[in-house]
Order: sequence, then structure tokens, then C-alpha cells
Amino acid sequence: MTRNGKQDFLCFADFEFTCGKGISRWKCETLSVGLVICDDKYRIKENFYCTCCPNKYPAMTEECKKLTLLSQEEIDSSPDSDDVMSAAVKLIQKYRIREVFVWGNFDKPALKSDIRLHKKVKKQYANISRICSIILDIQDEMIEKMELPQAVSIKELAGAFGYVPASGTFHNALNDALALFTIYRSVYTTDFGNNENFLKIKRERIEKIENQKRITEEKRRKIAMSIPLNEQEKKYYDKILSCSSEEPLKEFIFLRYKCVSSILKNPDDLFFYFIVFNEQTNVKVIPESKYETEKNRSAIRVERFAKAQFGAVVLRECCVRKDIHSVI
Repeated sequence: MTRNGKQDFLCFADFEFTCGKGISRWKCETLSVGLVICDDKYRIKENFYCTCCPNKYPAMTEECKKLTLLSQEEIDSSPDSDDVMSAAVKLIQKYRIREVFVWGNFDKPALKSDIRLHKKVKKQYANISRICSIILDIQDEMIEKMELPQAVSIKELAGAFGYVPASGTFHNALNDALALFTIYRSVYTTDFGNNENFLKIKRERIEKIENQKRITEEKRRKIAMSIPLNEQEKKYYDKILSCSSEEPLKEFIFLRYKCVSSILKNPDDLFFYFIVFNEQTNVKVIPESKYETEKNRSAIRVERFAKAQFGAVVLRECCVRKDIHSVI
């Protein structure tokens, strides 16, 4: 395949893991494995699917059964995940696969969790480790290629490109691997930018983000203005309202929000620290009772202020930023 100039085939994978009842990706075990291998013309050469029996918590939760549609009987009669991975390793070796593509950042830490639990029960885990070592999350690459504003579920995207599971549903390891294959193939072989189903998803995401942004900004404004402006702030506020640029107003609201929200959350503190880590959004306002010098050494500006004087701090920071913007 021309992706890296070294392998002639691509491998798309999905793994399902135990879940529910507080099981995180740091404590889960493998339930099923699905692989799809295709050639440089995106012709599928082989599919692989197998369920696995967990070692530490073999009893499936109701949430897990509902999500994966796997039965307890299927899991009880399944081999250990390392044995399943042994078959997967043979397959990737057959096709000289060097990278196994997955969607999202869940699979690698989840497989590492399975490895840790294998170690605890003193079982072999070399094959799980082998697969884990060559996993590559391509979600960000695909999102960037499609110019989407945020990640979209594999189910939605694959559906936009015409994929419907032949049997079962999503959250089946093989079906999700086939969905990932469909997305990748569509991105690199079709004019997806004119795919109306895809464009609908893109528009919905953009509208959702813009709406969330408006809600967040309004919430910030209400909190920022919940404490009355002092005289100096009023003059500055009236001035920036008349400006053609919205940036000074956004910065004033943002900086005031940082101060006011910290003051409201810490009503018993009389002194606070205003901490700037960069010239954009990484700003913290911490009450003196919780301030730790060591944790804030990377800050570019730190100012201690009395609660009643926070307005002056906001105005000084606005002036600093105005000077920086004028230089830029």
C-alpha cells in the first residue's frame, strides 16, 4: 500500500471490551476481535472475527450484553484473548502488516489493561502485546482529511458512505472494522466532499458546535457581569462596546469571568492569584489558600490581588494584551 511504501496491504481492526459497573479502559478485558485486510485496490482479502473469554471478570454485565449483543454462553465457550490474538498475529504476518488501524484512542490502553490482568493471573500475553504495539489510531487523520470540526461516531460516518452491517449491529468487532474500512476507502477513493449524507453530518456538527459556543459565551457573560463594574471598568466597557472589533470585548468578558467565577466559588478567601500561562486562553485565578508556587512556575505572569481589587487586575491584563496585539 502506498501509505508507507513498505506494505502491500492494510489492516483495519476493532476490539470490544468488558464494560459497565465501573469498568474503565484501565480495568477492562477483551471480549472480541475483528480484523479486515484489504489490498492496494481496497479489495478485501480476509476478515477475521473471534470472541474471547475474560480471565478476571468473565461474567458479562447487563450493559455489556446490551451494547455488544454477545451472550454469556458465547463468552464462556470462547478461547483466551491471547489465543485469539495468536490467530490475529499469524494473519498480519501472512500479509506483512506493520500497522493495525483503529478508530479512537480507547483500544491501546484497553489492550494494555488486558495485558496487566493476564500478568496477574500468570497467563501468556505476548500476542496481545504484539497486536497492541502496532495499533495506530487514525481517527484524527480521517477527521482532518474530511475537514470535520470534531470527531464523529464510526456508525454515523460509515452510514453516510453507505455501510450497513450485513448481520448484527455496530459494537460488533467485525462490523466496526468493516465500517472503519468503508470510511477509509471512501475518504481516499471517492469525492466525499459532494456526498450529501456526509455534508449533512458536517453541517449538523458545525451548527452544534456554534450553538454550544453561544451557550458557553452567554453563561460566561452572565457570570462575568454578576458583580457590578467599578467606575474604571465602566469607562473601559463603554469604550470597547463602540469598537468595530469584538476581540477586546471577548477578552474583557473572559478575564472578568475567570476572576468572578473563582471569587464566587471561594467566598471565604480574601486574596487570589491571577496566573497567565499564554496570551490566549490558558489563564487561572486561584485563591491564596490553594495556590502552590511550584505548580505555576511555567506562568508568564502572576499577580496576587485582594478580592475587592479584581477589576483593576482585569483592566491591567486587558492593557497588556492590547499592547501585545499591537506589536503582533
